[in-house]
Amino acid sequence: MNEWAELAGMSRRSFTRAFKRETGMGVAVWRQQVRLLEALSMLSTSSAVTTVALDVGYDSASAFCAMFQRAFGVPPSKYAF
Repeated sequence: MNEWAELAGMSRRSFTRAFKRETGMGVAVWRQQVRLLEALSMLSTSSAVTTVALDVGYDSASAFCAMFQRAFGVPPSKYAF
């Protein structure tokens, strides 16, 4: 985040405020959404759940599965084609 703020010529605090104002969500929420969208894409190509979890930045498959379940109401194994 510091790098993004620097590239924008802003302090970190100003950057996070501007990001929320422009997108309607905080950086952490946006990041989670991006990770979940990438996970959906990967699962649609029959990637293994553990591979997807690690590739989108989760430390464990169980943490990824819990987040996926909260976001979509089903475990990722039910979504994979």
